Formats: sequence, structure tokens, C-alpha cells
Amino acid sequence: MRRLVNAWHRLRMWLRRGELARGLDDEIQFHLEQQTDKNQRAGMTPMEARRAARARFSGVEATKDVIREEFFPAALGNALGDCRHAARALRRAPGFAAAAILTLGLGIGATTAMFSVANGVLLHPLPYAHADRLIEIVHAAPSIGANQLYASPAIYLAYRDHNRTFDAIGLWNWSRSPVTVSGAGDSEAVASAEVTREVLAILGVQPIAGRLFANADDVPGAAPTAILSYDYAQRRFAGGDAVGHRLVVDGVSRDVIGVLPADFRFFAYDVDLFYPLQIDRATATFPSFGGRAIARLKDGVTLASANADVARMLPLLIAEFGGRNSRLANGLEPRLRPLRDSVVGTLDETLWLLLGTIGLLMLIACANVANLVLVRMQTRQPELALRVALGAGRARVARVVVAESAVVGLAGGALGLAIAYAGLPWLLSLGANVLPEIMAITIDPRALGVCLALSLGTTIAFGCLPLLHAALPTSRIAAVLRTGTRTVTEGRQHQRTRHLLLISQVAFAVVLLTGAGLMARTFDTLRHVDPGFRDPATILTFQITVPTTMSAESSADVDRIARLHRIMVDRFSAVPGTMSVAFASFNDGLPLDDDGRTVSLVAEHSLTPQADETSGKEVQFVSPRFFETMHTPLVAGREIAWTDVDQNRPIALVSENLARRWWGSASAALGQRVSARESGPWRDVVGVVKDVHHTGLDRAAPEVVVYPAVPSPTAVFVVHSARVGTPGYLPDLQRALSSVDPSLSLARVRTLADLYRHAFARTTMTLRLLALTGAMALLLVVIGVYGAVSYGISRRRREIGIRLALGARRGEVRRMFVGRALLIVSAGILAGLGGALLLTRWLSSQLFGVSALDPLTHAAVAVFLLLAAATASYLSAATASNLNPIDVLKAE
Repeated sequence: MRRLVNAWHRLRMWLRRGELARGLDDEIQFHLEQQTDKNQRAGMTPMEARRAARARFSGVEATKDVIREEFFPAALGNALGDCRHAARALRRAPGFAAAAILTLGLGIGATTAMFSVANGVLLHPLPYAHADRLIEIVHAAPSIGANQLYASPAIYLAYRDHNRTFDAIGLWNWSRSPVTVSGAGDSEAVASAEVTREVLAILGVQPIAGRLFANADDVPGAAPTAILSYDYAQRRFAGGDAVGHRLVVDGVSRDVIGVLPADFRFFAYDVDLFYPLQIDRATATFPSFGGRAIARLKDGVTLASANADVARMLPLLIAEFGGRNSRLANGLEPRLRPLRDSVVGTLDETLWLLLGTIGLLMLIACANVANLVLVRMQTRQPELALRVALGAGRARVARVVVAESAVVGLAGGALGLAIAYAGLPWLLSLGANVLPEIMAITIDPRALGVCLALSLGTTIAFGCLPLLHAALPTSRIAAVLRTGTRTVTEGRQHQRTRHLLLISQVAFAVVLLTGAGLMARTFDTLRHVDPGFRDPATILTFQITVPTTMSAESSADVDRIARLHRIMVDRFSAVPGTMSVAFASFNDGLPLDDDGRTVSLVAEHSLTPQADETSGKEVQFVSPRFFETMHTPLVAGREIAWTDVDQNRPIALVSENLARRWWGSASAALGQRVSARESGPWRDVVGVVKDVHHTGLDRAAPEVVVYPAVPSPTAVFVVHSARVGTPGYLPDLQRALSSVDPSLSLARVRTLADLYRHAFARTTMTLRLLALTGAMALLLVVIGVYGAVSYGISRRRREIGIRLALGARRGEVRRMFVGRALLIVSAGILAGLGGALLLTRWLSSQLFGVSALDPLTHAAVAVFLLLAAATASYLSAATASNLNPIDVLKAE
């Protein structure tokens, strides 16, 4: 502790060194004047008095040095002096300084920016209290191939009452989002979530005004309440206090009881309004999975223990809420997972891959700068030899070398930090459709620490590496001094080191370019995948939620919703430019939205034994003309008609892949019967539709069964029109909807083209970043090859002049340098192909339709790099062939 205090005291003194130095001079001058006055009073003349005073205080400068050393350590002063000298030396070599600092800055900047993304997503993805103890309740039913079944009111009630491992468990649902809000201002669609009282408390959020939901708010029949997000409260109430006001939400008047903080986000969902999920225990049944549940584990409880606890509660759940004879319920298994995994998903694989590739780029930059530093040290040999000859020790020479490396490293770090700050927004824009909005991605202290560590690490590396070559043997000092300003012959060790650095650059570039090539092949393959629809830019989708004030079991409510949907279809169809309109119940049915619901399905007669069926089928409830509007071809049979809907006919359509697997062909499926149970009731298959991708283009299209639409408060509409995307079309559709019900509004408005682009988002982001790093790596390699050949020429000018004077052809001189460069590059390519095999194994999860060992990609990268290196070395070698031998020999 005392040492720390002393060090801090010395640092403060050093920071005040100017003030203290002036004070020291004034103190010594004061004592000299006092002694001079005393001498004069003793009878001395003024000149004698001053001389005697100085004699009394002999060694004034030595005294100053002793005092300065006490307050200002010599090591620190020497280091600052060395850095100032290094800065002056770099100013005399602007080409080297610019190339080294820029290369290093690009590498450090790219690495810092990418680390900031990885830090925000992988290391600290959830801005909630006790995030490491937050889990999501997920189940699996291997018997039907369902691997991701969530929760329901029955599951929530059973686990809440009987668990031994949770501090709290909450249920939430946003299937009815958005809601229509009216009251203070115009009606609008607002993103919403139904939550039990525990959900917001589990996340650790505290309202900035009002309160959270309490037990009384969850009780069925309790006074309706709502909590608003900060942004929505500011927008809706013009910055005023929202608590105490009322909003009409889907026809229900709700009291606003709280406002959440501005920085709070509900996972990856943009929710503006929360209202209580009031569960009636008497109507809760199982199996059902119409909700999401989160829980906070008790201190010391592991995920495995929580899974075991849920397995213990499953029989209690079935006994209390039904499901005794259900194959699904009896085959259920707990698959609890950290909430982080639910939010991040498989994005961590992509980010670790990108962070690794940026790390390779950093290594290439370091190798390039190390080569520059070695060349720089070779050219400084006369200066270093002169220092040694004048009495400088090895330590003093080492300080000169390390100081220059330190200045380069720290300047590169500062530039890298500026590049990271400027490049991070662009990097985030590449992943705008991939990175969850919940992530707080900034250059925080952790990222700054990485930047500082890279700067110091490269400083140490570049300082130590040249020291292996900077210390000249005594026998060579005289030889160096005799050559004057010319450098001596390059040693073999020095040459081998430079060649190894160039080989490593090429090898790392091969790895990056191979990864970029494989991702480009993947992107091209995905573009040729048939998504199951055409002309996506002309198909508009939007969600409409009809407010319900009565029980979902009410026949009057069902009839009203069905009637409204039919009227909406007619009004939208009447909008000028509209070609066709349809809808899907329950917000299901859109391609590439990864939001389908899975059911068990059996066929009355099929080629596949029904007992072997373990995979669930996606179910859709659609209106007539749905597939016509979606531009999804009908392979066989017919579409659903309005008479099927009106008469509640037991019919179904199936996807082409399901028809082929069960009955051999699409035409053979017509007339067959399917059901959710082996005992029926049965539905007749009247049509077969083309396979449509629902969970991504890189995954197989799901097997789908399609039923006629049923009345549902939430429905997704699809509209085909050439006017999609034009300024006036969306307002026309809103006016048509308002003519049906002024309180309704369009929500989640998207085109199929938006969904299609979103399906490519991760591949596009990965491809762009790999292509960028690959291009930067290629540029660094080309610069490295060009510089290596140029340096070789500068070292062998005398030899070249003699060769040309003796009759050597200029083409032979060029081939000599080009061949040597290609030999080094070939060694790097061979090493890089071996390294690429390791990367491609890591990259496999990101690829589609192309093997990680694709020989065409590997060969193309090798040929491309050879051509780039050949071009760079030829351009550099051309200067050698243009030398005038007479001028060279005269200079020698």
C-alpha cells in the first residue's frame, strides 16, 4: 500500500513538474541572495560576496539533478525523451509511419468494433437484473417431432403452485398484438402484450411513474388497467403525466397505472402497452401452448435441477388440467433454456465466426506492420551502429527501438479507436434485421480495454521482434560505419523472418477469402431457392385485430368477426388497383415468418405407416383466394371456396411434399382423408399447393395442412396490387378499413419482399463482413508483396546493375524477382488452404447448398491470390528492369 501511495505521489509531482522546477530555481536563487547579503555585511565586495555564495553552494546543478531525480524519476523522463525522439524520427520517414499506423489502425478499429457487437450480444445480451438466473419455460414432444412447445395458462398455474426451484414464474402473450387504442386522440394500432403480474417484476423493472401490476389486477373481472412504455406515454400524452388517464383498448376502458423507464425493452419486441393477463382457472385446459413463460431461478439452482423439477410437476399438471389420454401430453418433456438463448438464438455462431475472421485480419495487419518495422530497422543500422560506436549501451539502443514501436502502436490504437467509433454504426446497420433491438451495443469500457490491450500488445510485439535484429555484432559495426549511410547486407535470419511474415499474411488471407467465397456461393444458392411465391413486391400484408368484449365462446361474437372479415375483404377489393384480397386466421400463414403452429395429423390411407409419424405438421386457416393472392401455385385440385367456409365443410388442402410422402403424388392425394386423431373426424383433401418455405430458405419447406378460415379476433390480410409501395395506396386501404369500423387500424404492414429480404439478412450480413475482411486482407497482401519485392530490389541494386551491364535481359531480371515472390506466396497459399479447412468446419453451420470443402472455391481463391501477387510483384519488379546500369555502378 505504501508503494502505491509513493507511486501516486511521484505521478502527481511529475504532472506538476513545470511548476516544481520553477519553484526549485526560485528556492535556490533565494538562498544564494541571502548568502550574498550576509557576505556583504561581513565586509566583502558585491562580486566577492556572490563568488563566495556560489562557492558555498557548490554543485548547484548537481543539487538540482538530485532533487529532480527525487521528484521526477529519470526513467520516466528518459521514456518521454525517447518517445519525442521517436516521433521526430517518424516525421523524417512519413511513408513508413503512415503505412504502419494506417494498417494497424484499420486492424485495431475493425477488431474493436466487432468486439463491441459480440460483447453486447454474447457477453451481456440482457439488460435485466439477475439475467443469469432468468430462464424460459420450453417443452418438447419427441413423439410428434415438436421440439419447441412453450406455455399456457394451465402450465403457468401448475408450475406456479407446485414448483420448488423458481423464485417467480410469469406468463405473457402477444398473439393479440397490436391492439386498437382510442380515447385521448385518434385511434391507432399499438403493439401490446398481456402479462401476469410477475413478468415485469421478474425482469427487475421499476416504473418511473405509478406502479406495476398487483395480485388484484390479475383476478378475472378486476378493474382493467394498463402500463405504458415511456416513448408511447410521451407520444400519446404530449409529454404529460399519463398515470391516472384512461385509454380505450380494444373497446375496453383501462386505467393507466404506470409508465416504464425509457431504456426498458421487452426482449426483442417493441411493446408500447402492457395489460393484465387475467386467467380463469376454471377454463384452463391442457395440453395447450398459447403463451410464453419466464421464470427466475432461486439462488444456487441449476438449469438441470429446474428441468428435473418441471419433470416432477408434469404428472401434477396432467392430473389437474386434463390431457390424460393425450399422446402429446404423455410424451411431453421439459426443455428449459436460459432466457439469453431465447433472445440470441443461433446468432452467437455467426458472431463468433465474424469475430474470429476479424481477428485473422488483425493478425494480417500485425504481420504487415512487423515486416515494415523489420525493414525500417534494417535501414537504421548505420544510425544504431553509430550510437554504439559513440558509447551507447545495448539497453540504450533497445530503448530507441522500443520507443519508436510504442509511438507507432499507440498512434495506431488511437486511430483504431476513431475508426471503431465511426464504423460501429455502419456495422450495426448491416445487422439491423439480425441483431435484437434489446441489445445495448456500444463501445463500453470493456471494448476500450480491448483496444488498449491491442495497442500495448502490438507495441510490445513490434518492439521485441526488431530487437532480435537490431543488436549488431561488434565485428559488423565497423563494416556498417564504413558504408556510410548505406545499409549492410541483409542477414539470413532477418530475411527468413520477413519471408515467414509474408507467408503468414498470405495464409491468413487465403482463410478469409475462402470463407467469403463459400458465403458468396451460399448466397447465390439461396437466391435460386423457390420460396413458393412470386412477385413479392406486389403483395402487401398487414394485421387487423377486431376488439372483442364478449367471451370467445359466444356465437354472437364469432358471427360478428366472420361478418367483419367478409366486409373487409369486399372493401379492400374495391380499392382502385387491388387485384385480389384474402386473409389467414390467427396471424398464421405468411411465408418466411417463422411463426407457424404445429399440429399432429394422420391420414386414413397412406404409404407411410401412421404409427411411425413423429413429426408435426404446420396448420393454416385461410380464406378463399389466399394462394391466388400469394401467387402460390395450386399443384392439383382446387382452392377453398366461400361455400366451404359458409357451410363449414370438412375439407383440407395439403402441401406438395406431404402429398408425395403420404400418397406418392399430388394427384393421388385428392380424395384422401386426414384428421388430427386416428378416430376422426375426417377431412377430405380437395387440393394440393406448392411447397412454401416458412422458417427460412435454408431449411426444408414444412409439411402443411390447410383448413378453411375460422373467425379469429386477429387475422393477417394479404393484398395483391400493382400499387403496393406507392404513396397513396396504404391510406386508401386505411380509409376502406375505417369505413368498416373507425376504431380499427392496419398494423405490422409489410410486403412479401420485406419478408424475403429478412430471410437473407443473416447471410447477407455475414457475406458482406467476410467480403470486406477478405478484400482488406487481399489489399494488405498485395501491399506486402509489392513492398517485399521493392525492398529486395533496393538491397540488390548493385547486383542488378552488374547483371544488366554483363548483358542480362530486362525480362530475366523481372522474372527473377517475380518468381521468388510467387514461390513465397505459393508457400503461404498451401499453408492457408490447410488453415481454411479448419475455418470451413466452423463455417459449416452458415453454409447452404455448398460443401465446406468445395474444391472450386478453394482453387479459385488460390488462383486469384497468385494472380494478384504476380501483378503486384511484376509492377514492382518493372522498376528493377528499368534501372540504368551505368548510373547504378557510378553510385556504387
